[in-house]
Amino acid sequence: MNLQDYYDTVMQLSHGIVVTLNPDGSIIHGNALLASLTGYPLRELAGKDWFETFMEEDERDKARLTVMAKAEQQGIVSLSGSITAREGGKSYIDWNLKGLRDSSGAMVGILCVGKDVTEHMLRQKGLLRERFTLLERNKELKCLFDISMLISDSRQELDAVLRRIVDILPSGFQRPASTHVCLTLDNRTWQTAGSRDTEHTLSEPVMVADRRRGTLAVAVSGRRKGLLQQIFLEDERDLLSTAAQQVGMVVSKREIRDAKEQLEQQLRQADRLAKIGQLSAGVAHEINEPLANILGFAQLALQAKGLPEQAAADLNSIVESSLHAREVIRKLMFFSRQLPPQLVATNLNEVVEQGLRITEASAKRSGVKVVRDFDDSLPEINADPQHIKQVVVNLVANAIQAMEDGGALTLRTVSHKNDVYLLVEDTGSGIAPEQLKQIFTPFFTTKDVDKGTGLGLSVVHGIVKAHGGFIQVHSEPGQGTRVEVAFPCLHNSESVDQ
Repeated sequence: MNLQDYYDTVMQLSHGIVVTLNPDGSIIHGNALLASLTGYPLRELAGKDWFETFMEEDERDKARLTVMAKAEQQGIVSLSGSITAREGGKSYIDWNLKGLRDSSGAMVGILCVGKDVTEHMLRQKGLLRERFTLLERNKELKCLFDISMLISDSRQELDAVLRRIVDILPSGFQRPASTHVCLTLDNRTWQTAGSRDTEHTLSEPVMVADRRRGTLAVAVSGRRKGLLQQIFLEDERDLLSTAAQQVGMVVSKREIRDAKEQLEQQLRQADRLAKIGQLSAGVAHEINEPLANILGFAQLALQAKGLPEQAAADLNSIVESSLHAREVIRKLMFFSRQLPPQLVATNLNEVVEQGLRITEASAKRSGVKVVRDFDDSLPEINADPQHIKQVVVNLVANAIQAMEDGGALTLRTVSHKNDVYLLVEDTGSGIAPEQLKQIFTPFFTTKDVDKGTGLGLSVVHGIVKAHGGFIQVHSEPGQGTRVEVAFPCLHNSESVDQ
């Protein structure tokens, strides 16, 4: 047997893949197992570049350098890699290779003997994938558990809960450090720190009581474009969907709880007001008759001739005090609804003008400039002119008292859709937030005892409510106060229970 036959026999009897390469990487010879594995006939492989034939384009240069470096080493060296068959299938091979040299030591070829470990590698990769999936699922479950524990704590404010959900959510994704979360809800936004400039984004709607109120979005930065399916696992999409559902659930529960608390507070307030109203009505009736006698007798005494100067002054003080007390009783009767409104078609502009005439002298004494801005095309309202006049007088009096050093008081009337508005705006000292919450509470006042009863705005609120309207007050310390009162137009007004 000549040397070539011996070499061919060894190649065919080998249980592994055998191939001989030239130093430039071209194929000299291979055995039948190589042909079977790659789908190339041996005669076709002869002379082909190994790396260009069996390697992906982006792997060729690196593989060539690695093989040549290994071949330069002494003895047999090991190397693991993969080759791509003619039909595209990939096989994983564990190689043993040795550089072949001539008598002068120059490399004349590279002998490679390999073992097909594709089945083992695929099994190993499958195990790694399962391990990775289990680890990711564990992260996701812990993330959802943390969120569930968070939303079950009713002691925290909703804003703090949503802030924490946004901070927790990245921990359930593959790359927490490069995962950015953004939650929008009713024009408010909570988001993690960092840049959002990425095309790799998932989003889920936040539904509250079957109505879309916002969006929960996750973005991943630092990845190449076109890899969206690789960036987000299917479980991560489910995680985001579940988190969005939990956000909607906690918002719904908090809103229901807040609405219930607000209703309970309103019921308690209504009960208190009813009791105060009953007390006020009783007190007003008990005081009204003796007060009328005091006022009447004092006025009669003033008509007597030859009264000493001091006696006349004292009687005038009695009359003024009685008139003041009668006004307080009138407010109590308004507050307790002992004076029900007598509704007629009313021109709001005329009533406001009448109220201003009553307070005009007080405004001049206080250095307050009154600005009128009335809408002449204002539709009529169904109202009691005397009650509306009381609203105007009380609001103007409060505004004047708030401008001790003078200022500007603007009264404006406008109509919008089915409502007529009275806007009263001053440039006074304003109202502190903690006081603004209590301005309609009966007997609450920030004024001195001799300057206010705390009933003015309560009376205003009661009158407006009795007319089917509403009142809003906007104020900031040092920025003045703006009061908005709305009444339904005559053609749109509803009957009012008396």
